[in-house]
Amino acid sequence: MGSIEKTTTELSASNELKRHAVRVLVTTQALFFLALTWCVYLQHGFNARSAGISFFGVNHRTIFFAILGYVIAAVGMWRTSNLFNEGGLGPYMSLGLKLVAVMLLLLLVTPYTGGTFLNWAHMSVGVLGALVQLSITYAVLRRTTSLWAVTGAAVQLVGGILGALSLPDWRFQFLLYGELMFELGFCVCLLQWTKFLVEREAF
Repeated sequence: MGSIEKTTTELSASNELKRHAVRVLVTTQALFFLALTWCVYLQHGFNARSAGISFFGVNHRTIFFAILGYVIAAVGMWRTSNLFNEGGLGPYMSLGLKLVAVMLLLLLVTPYTGGTFLNWAHMSVGVLGALVQLSITYAVLRRTTSLWAVTGAAVQLVGGILGALSLPDWRFQFLLYGELMFELGFCVCLLQWTKFLVEREAF
């Protein structure tokens, strides 16, 4: 009898950790996109469209909000990773979220306007971060193919293609919108993954 009660208590604690992780992720991602939206409102001209989200981290009108949004998102990813790990999430997803959190901070400390080395460092971190996010999305789709998860992945993929086409000097200046779509799609996939975990444990 005691072992059954102990198991029930452990399951309840695990479920509560996952529900708390959902709240952390939703709150921090909402604040992240709120900060980005304000940055786009303040600066949405040619420089922002051609340089992408990174422009907000070097422009004097938006740098505070960009740093705030990135730090909040990084803390949210790291905290969510820890909560899911405690709640029984696999180490692969936990590590992926931690890598995304670290790379968000690295993007802040490697401004692309700081010279050749920092520019290449910034681009390298950005590409690696995108690959990690895509791998997480792939892992999500292997576990749940809900409409929202597939839609999020599709939006992320289209955003990634737009961003990739905007990087070379082809006068195709949609990097900002591509990056915003990429991050929004990734956010939707993450939220669907957390929702899937919580609902799976409810049955």
